Amino acid sequence: MIRVVIIDDEPKAIISLEWELKQLGELVEVVGKFGEAEQALQELETLRPDCIFLDIEMPDLDGFKFLGHFPNRSFEVIFVTAHAEHAIQAIRESAFDYLLKPVDQADLESLLKRIHTKLNNKSINSASNNTALEKEKIVINMDDQLLVLDPDEVIYCESEGSYSYIHTLNGGKVLVSKRLKLLDNLFSKYKFYRIHHSFLINLGMVKAYEKSTGKVKLIDGISLPVSRLKKAGFTESLK
Repeated sequence: MIRVVIIDDEPKAIISLEWELKQLGELVEVVGKFGEAEQALQELETLRPDCIFLDIEMPDLDGFKFLGHFPNRSFEVIFVTAHAEHAIQAIRESAFDYLLKPVDQADLESLLKRIHTKLNNKSINSASNNTALEKEKIVINMDDQLLVLDPDEVIYCESEGSYSYIHTLNGGKVLVSKRLKLLDNLFSKYKFYRIHHSFLINLGMVKAYEKSTGKVKLIDGISLPVSRLKKAGFTESLK
C-alpha cells in the first residue's frame, strides 16, 4: 500500500483528489491532508509518506520552495497544478511526475501503479543488500595477519598435527596454526561436519557418498574417508 499525503491550499481540490484516490481501493492510503504547506513541513517526517501530491501555487509557501526543505527526500513527489507551464520546472525539481487539474482518474491510476512498481523494486533491492551485508565471514587470527574466509568457498579442512589445511574452491590450500577442533567450532554455525578426526567438510560440497567404501566424494573430485563412528551422524546430516 502506498502512503500518500496531499498538500493543497484549496479544500475542494483536496476533497476531490482524496475521492479519486479512494476509488483505487487498497493500493493507496491517505495518511495526511494539509491546506497549508508550513503545517505539512512539521508533520511530514512523522507521517513517513511514500509520495506526496503537492500543489504548486500556494500563498504561504509554494510547492517548489516547499521541496527545498527536503534536499534528500525519501518520498516521491507528484505536482498537481492547474497550470501546464509549471511542467518543465516540476521535472527540474526531480518530481516523479505531475498531474493537471482537474485530475484524470486514468492518469492517476497509471501514475500510482508506476510508483508501486518502483517501491517494490526498491524493497527487493534493499532486502538483497541487507542479505549481502548480513552474510558473515569467518576470521582466523594468524601470526602475522587475519585470514578472512567465506564459508561457502571452503570445501574441507584437513588436520596436520597442531596445524590445519583449509582447501577452497579456487584450488587454494591455506595452512593455519589452528587445530581442526578449533576450526570445527568456528564453522559450527554453518553446514560443516567432522567426518573423521582428520577431516571437516562442507556439506554443500558433497557430490556422493559411497557406502561400499565408506568414502565421501567432494566437488573438487577428492574422496575422503568417513570414520565408522561418524557414519550414522554424517548420513543423517545429508538428509
